[in-house]
Amino acid sequence: MSEQGNVETLIVLQPIAVDTASPDREGRLVIANGLLVAVLVRLDGPEHDNPGSWFMEAGFGRLQGQRAPAFPALEDATRWLRRHLKGT
Repeated sequence: MSEQGNVETLIVLQPIAVDTASPDREGRLVIANGLLVAVLVRLDGPEHDNPGSWFMEAGFGRLQGQRAPAFPALEDATRWLRRHLKGT
């Protein structure tokens, strides 16, 4: 009997600068169970509705093409990512 469904996805957020051609440069590589699955960028410019929130700049695998909301905090992003990666 497999207990894989009971294991929580291990998500690591690795800081990295991202060249977005805008003031939004603070980023995080999202690594889930050892695989790069997304890049998050902190919205920094005044042109954003939610400055300081986090945006999924790119998603890979199951997250490719997913429309994610802007996340007020990295903890919110992590919860959303875990829900959408469930079963990987």
